[in-house]
Amino acid sequence: MRIIAGKFKRQVIHTIRGEAVRPTTDRVRQALFDTLAARMNFEDIDVLDLFAGSGILGIEALSRGALRCTFVEQNRKTMQGLAQSIKLLQLEEQTQLVQTDALRFLEQTTAHYDLIFADPPYKFEHYHELLDKIFSRNLLAGYLAMEHHKRKDFSARAEFLFCKEFGTTVVSFFSAKQTS
Repeated sequence: MRIIAGKFKRQVIHTIRGEAVRPTTDRVRQALFDTLAARMNFEDIDVLDLFAGSGILGIEALSRGALRCTFVEQNRKTMQGLAQSIKLLQLEEQTQLVQTDALRFLEQTTAHYDLIFADPPYKFEHYHELLDKIFSRNLLAGYLAMEHHKRKDFSARAEFLFCKEFGTTVVSFFSAKQTS
């Protein structure tokens, strides 16, 4: 899997094959970052990558100038692959790797993030709980991009901005601040 833009453009990162990882496709990732770039500057932001998998979303943000990224991934083997990519790119000083359940992490963290990526497995059933934890604890200072199956709809939430569809995959965008 290749990084699309920034200082690590075209760099290949390590991925573990199997059911534990479903990396965001290049097409979806390009559209996601184009959408975010139209709304925010990546320079010097703090990023949280939930259900990090390969870490491609957080690494892409770091490549584009993010200051720090916290990667949260429950699967041990997947986390080992992510750690290899972080080491290869010499990003150890800019990253924190947390091997735990995403919901547990959200309950315990006191940090605030300018950008949060959430790419849970499609079988994940706790989307609203995830969103509730992020917004009720004021963990988001900017935007949240959450990937999910098109059967899920979050448009009724006050924090919802819009979504973009890519076949059966949808990315919903949320904001900490209400915009008109």
